[in-house]
Amino acid sequence: MRRLTALVDSCLLPTLRGHGGRLPDWVLHSLENGAPGAAVDGRDPAARATAEALRAAVPDALTGHPGPPRSRRAQHAARTDGCAAAAELVAAGANLHLAVRPGTRADDTRVFVTDLQTHGVAAALGPFTAGGATSLRPFAEGAAAGVRAITAGRAPAPGDEEVPAMLSARAVTGVLRGELGYRGVVLSDALDEPAIVDGWGVPGAAVLAWIAGVDLVRLGPSSGAGVRDAIHAAAARAVADGDLPQRRLEEAAERVARLRRWASEPRMPV
Repeated sequence: MRRLTALVDSCLLPTLRGHGGRLPDWVLHSLENGAPGAAVDGRDPAARATAEALRAAVPDALTGHPGPPRSRRAQHAARTDGCAAAAELVAAGANLHLAVRPGTRADDTRVFVTDLQTHGVAAALGPFTAGGATSLRPFAEGAAAGVRAITAGRAPAPGDEEVPAMLSARAVTGVLRGELGYRGVVLSDALDEPAIVDGWGVPGAAVLAWIAGVDLVRLGPSSGAGVRDAIHAAAARAVADGDLPQRRLEEAAERVARLRRWASEPRMPV
């Protein structure tokens, strides 16, 4: 049971709002139990203090960030200049860009991902929904460029209209892993959207995401210790019932560990 508890924590990414430099007790406990880090919600000084507290508690933690501000000019720059985006994220104390959007032109995604990751910031490209050839192109580019993570989205997957892509084995295992040959971390979108909560509940959605092939389940900022405990209980039931093989969590945890090691290694731009 202790092994399963550690596996589940190692496949969860909490989201934190600025706490003035203090991490919630349940997050500290999760980090001690193997959680790889956290996403930090916001760009204000409190968010930066939270990122610094996270890295102080666990120096090699994944520290996710939504990326540069979303003004039109900054959004354009973020999509075309991975070096500038990396500089802003590093200044914010982050090593994982959680909102790398697919480029609209051929090669945009490859260039941005390469520039960002050359500067030591892992890219999470998304949202992936397993759409047609046009929408798959940037994800194929990203996979070929060695993108470290791809975010499976909340929108329904084609051919699976009742199920979000991040809960669809067809989308994640069939298209992303199979057709595109992607071997990095698959991250879920945050599980706090009302449609997810109302349709499956956060614990149920987390289990379904792992079954579908997602490696790292992202919790929304409204999730706390109670949600974490409920996910552990749901995962234990699913493993006991045979719906979620423990080897699937072991595979996911190993991919996340590789991403964490990569993101913690100092890099000098080429």
